[in-house]
Amino acid sequence: MQIILETERLYLREFLSEDALHFHQLNSDPEVLKYTGDPPFASLEEAQSFIANYTAYSQYGIGRYAIIRKSDEAFLGWCGFKYHPEERIVDLGYRLHRLYWRQGYATESAQAALTFAFENRKYLNVVAHAHVENKGSDKVLANCNFTKLREITYDGQPTFLYQKQNPVYDLRIITAEETWPVRHPVLRKGRPLEDVYMEADEKENTFHIGIFFKETIVGVASFMEDTHPDFEGTQSRLRGMAVLPEFRKRGLAAAMLIRAEKLLRERNRSILWFNARLAALNFYKEMGYKTVGTEFDIPLVGPHYVMKKKL
Repeated sequence: MQIILETERLYLREFLSEDALHFHQLNSDPEVLKYTGDPPFASLEEAQSFIANYTAYSQYGIGRYAIIRKSDEAFLGWCGFKYHPEERIVDLGYRLHRLYWRQGYATESAQAALTFAFENRKYLNVVAHAHVENKGSDKVLANCNFTKLREITYDGQPTFLYQKQNPVYDLRIITAEETWPVRHPVLRKGRPLEDVYMEADEKENTFHIGIFFKETIVGVASFMEDTHPDFEGTQSRLRGMAVLPEFRKRGLAAAMLIRAEKLLRERNRSILWFNARLAALNFYKEMGYKTVGTEFDIPLVGPHYVMKKKL
């Protein structure tokens, strides 16, 4: 049994095969499922199959966890995360037996889970969803200091979207030299430190964005005026986007790009373009960028595509 985290009254652990009965009972209560949009398990065997095939822990390093009360080992429900790879977001959820409602267990387990996601897994932010009529869930998320963003349709239901930012991250404008501790190991590994320098680094209209985790720089990106001969408009170019390996797939690159796009629009730039490594193509496409032309090779770096986006 692997305990993931503990609170004063509870511990959260990975699911066990013997949890199937609890899952079946939990999802058989119409009041528990009222705002979820989920159908109940058709049988105990279906609940057993769900647990046996639950791969989130190994696939993403996070998942839903059983909530166990320390005083009597009672199974209260579950709390934890679902990672949506297509949207690159982490979604907090929880579900408790009705017997344990209104006793602070949902808030207690959710707050502990958020600490785990932010400090141990280093996510930049976490989202949550709650049906617009689910006042209990709205209260839990308010207790956890989520911000209610807007109403959306989620799983076919009217839903409020919430978000909570990791408070130990800081995104800010930095100098060219401050990018080097990330640029060098990620983009120029094994090469001399001076290879990280770019001619436009110190130009007046160039700016650099850094993202810090507990005051340690972990992600960087640079934006400079540069004209591609095939594009029209007032152009800027992205160079040197890099995130340290242990901080990847945490939303950092997207956050830096979104901040830069806003700054570029404020500067009346109409096109952002860059040379993208093949491994990053899907990420940039999800951010609204399109490939231009055919694949080409940059010596000592590897194959690339030109990508652009109208701002």
